[in-house]
Amino acid sequence: MKANFQAAISLIVLLFSCTEVRALSKDDLIDTNRPSFCQSSLIVPKGTLQLENGTLYQKFQNSANYFDIPETQVRLGALKRLEVQMFVPQEVIYKRRGESYNGASGLGEAGCKFQLIDVPKFHASLVAAANIPTGSKAVSGTAVQPVFRLPYTIQLTDKTALCGMQSLILMNNAGDLQWQPFVMLSRNIGDRASIFAEYAGYFIQNQNKPSQQLLHFGGVYKFKKVHQVDFECATGMTRTSPSFTIGVGYSYRFDHLPW
Repeated sequence: MKANFQAAISLIVLLFSCTEVRALSKDDLIDTNRPSFCQSSLIVPKGTLQLENGTLYQKFQNSANYFDIPETQVRLGALKRLEVQMFVPQEVIYKRRGESYNGASGLGEAGCKFQLIDVPKFHASLVAAANIPTGSKAVSGTAVQPVFRLPYTIQLTDKTALCGMQSLILMNNAGDLQWQPFVMLSRNIGDRASIFAEYAGYFIQNQNKPSQQLLHFGGVYKFKKVHQVDFECATGMTRTSPSFTIGVGYSYRFDHLPW
């Protein structure tokens, strides 16, 4: 399955490498990966630095509490069709009766995002990255985890879009494969706000490890061209999923980089 996925990715890159893309510019409103699980299908404008920040609380059905404080993704517009991105280490707190831990995560999804296609009604990009275990063992583990994501957007109307993202993560020294299918319906409210409803699934090839499925909702407001605030909440669809999650975030784009 790993070989088939790598072959498919190579074919996609080959097919779209010569496709003309419009790409975002510094004149466009900020466009972020958060707060939805589906990441943006567009890369950040060339010569910009975007910081996407937030915090998330999760309550599990076994009474466990999980905090991310904070989540920060750094996205750098390196070329017209390429951005460099990563999640910086964050503090993770897990508390449950009889069990608790906390510590720093590692570097999350450090890698690149390549714009495959950007035409008026359809956008798609490819993320190739890796989770690097630079944090505490209880949080970040001990092995590098390759991550491949394919986010896309289909513009249904001027205000409504159907988005999705297919992802594969190689875990436990490639001994386990996690598939993450996400699909989302997004609706613009005016020129600067939008809301979304989303399905997210986390399925591991190893049958001894439970899957998680969630219904996820949220919205964003872009009160300036380079500023955005957001909120999110979710409810679990299976017994092993979080009972609910809630989070808020703030993102900012720096436009005055020297290239």
